[in-house]
Amino acid sequence: MTVPTDIRIELTVMLTGVGLDAALGESAYGTTFEALGLDSLARVELASRIKSHYGIDIEDEITPESTPADVERLVGGRLAATV
Repeated sequence: MTVPTDIRIELTVMLTGVGLDAALGESAYGTTFEALGLDSLARVELASRIKSHYGIDIEDEITPESTPADVERLVGGRLAATV
């Protein structure tokens, strides 16, 4: 599944808002939240921002082993299912 570019842009803004180092750029998308140093509080905040922006709840699906790319696919898949 191809995820729309605007989702990646918006997700990147959200990720940096919860503590992701912006200097990591695209390389962060293949790295787990645990390896990125984003703890459970950061993951909950990210899920909250996604829910506020997109109206979808994925909090229970974001784990320490998840990557930003996983979240991007989740968001894209949920949005595609609502169209």
